[in-house]
Amino acid sequence: MKNKTCFETIKVEDGTAKNLEYHQKRVDRTRRELFHLSDKLDLKEHLNNLPHAGVHRVRIEYEKDVKSLTCRQYEVNREFNSFKIVHSKLSYQYKFSNREELDSLVHKSNECDDIIIVKNGLLSDTSIANIALEVNGVWLTPQLPLLRGATRERLLDEGLLTCAHLTVKDLEKMEKFAIINSLLEFKIIKNVRIII
Repeated sequence: MKNKTCFETIKVEDGTAKNLEYHQKRVDRTRRELFHLSDKLDLKEHLNNLPHAGVHRVRIEYEKDVKSLTCRQYEVNREFNSFKIVHSKLSYQYKFSNREELDSLVHKSNECDDIIIVKNGLLSDTSIANIALEVNGVWLTPQLPLLRGATRERLLDEGLLTCAHLTVKDLEKMEKFAIINSLLEFKIIKNVRIII
């Protein structure tokens, strides 16, 4: 891929960057694997002039170094109630700024709010979030997500999620469904509708 620009989206609440340790881990891993760099790009150094009140969305674009930083007030302006199953061999293990392939899959959503991508017969992610299914009282998340989300990683470390190989058939067994990302955190979708 020519354009290797990556990004992190960080939730800032009343001046505090949430989940920063896990965003830092992903940036360190991405820079090591994509750019063969072992030095640390310290996110905290770039987050020193944050608004002290309210909830904000900070986007940091980077390659070897930070290319840009934007901060805007965060408002949930999108509903997530319906999802369309879409099969794809898409590879997205790094959080690339170029999301053309992902966006082209979203166009197949047939007026659903988002998609759930099935890769090699296994559930992975939506276009913007990791997923979790509650089955028999246990929250399961796909063993092989498209992207190892920062919030997903934290919830796994805290023991609130368990990895599993999940298929479309597992959707029939679920008691609850949730999407997970840095801004929405762990959002349970009530009355979810999934179109297969």
